[in-house]
Amino acid sequence: MKKFFTFVLAAVLVLSMNTAVYAGGGIKPIVKGVWVPVGEGNVLAYLKPDGTYLQDGFTEDGYYVNRYGFWTPAVNILGAAVPMRNSWLYQSAAGEFEGFTPVLKSAHKKLNQDLHGYRVISAYSSHIVLNAVSTDNNGKRTKEKRLAIYQNPDFNGYTIEVRTPLSGDEKELSDDAGEWRSMALYDYQVLRLFTNLISRSGDLVAKSIYESWEDANTFGLKMNKWVQVGDTFVRYIPSQGAGLYEIKAAF
Repeated sequence: MKKFFTFVLAAVLVLSMNTAVYAGGGIKPIVKGVWVPVGEGNVLAYLKPDGTYLQDGFTEDGYYVNRYGFWTPAVNILGAAVPMRNSWLYQSAAGEFEGFTPVLKSAHKKLNQDLHGYRVISAYSSHIVLNAVSTDNNGKRTKEKRLAIYQNPDFNGYTIEVRTPLSGDEKELSDDAGEWRSMALYDYQVLRLFTNLISRSGDLVAKSIYESWEDANTFGLKMNKWVQVGDTFVRYIPSQGAGLYEIKAAF
């Protein structure tokens, strides 16, 4: 089904229904096209009338095609198949997070298998938390929050809290980096899980938060100022010992 969007930028610029906003805040024309299969595994590409394939943009029916020109119905994150969205999930439409339970259970099972209980996911009606678990000499287990996503009704979006090192898409090929490095790899995958549940361009949003938190910040996220990343506005709110990233729909 066709979806037409009207965008208002700076309260004065109205874009036509044949345009879409993409990563970096620019405007990328969208024209009618057709989905075509590519290779195996339900991978699709979006062929435009001029014979070229859409890359790093949004199709007329609302799906995001990555920079390589590919789209799949779901992305595998920590053993969980996360369906690809064709619209941003507003906080008001999300209701309670109960609908995420199957995906979160699959991810939790993978964490438990790979990390032997040192990371656990706890889901509540309005927020989801990744905790680090430790055991003292007396066998007492304690939890410490590492990542969390909260519904934020103030702007019909979410707040993501980061309290852990993140390692992006890097892959550890040896044990030389130490245990924390392995944990950081998994923590980043949980961040990807959070953002892909909400956004059509969830990997872009996760990468922008990761790079900001690790001081690379190639997406140019700013303190207390909304910056567009894919279909999402992101802003950084400083907090003692944590990074707070507020996110809301760009369209």
